[in-house]
Amino acid sequence: MKIKFQKIGWKSKVSQKRVTLSISINRLVVRGCNLEKSQTLYCYLAENNGKRPIMVVYLDGKEK
Repeated sequence: MKIKFQKIGWKSKVSQKRVTLSISINRLVVRGCNLEKSQTLYCYLAENNGKRPIMVVYLDGKEK
């Protein structure tokens, strides 16, 4: 897997409401990608070359 990073990054906190855990996405990213509330995003767990765990989220709403 080869990943090309863009020039934007943000920190997200893990939050919990009852039994569901979630992370937030920066509002500028949401607007820039035309995301809407309740839209389904596909997320995948992976690891980079250094064996660090990463999460890949496709912001176009399509599967990989």
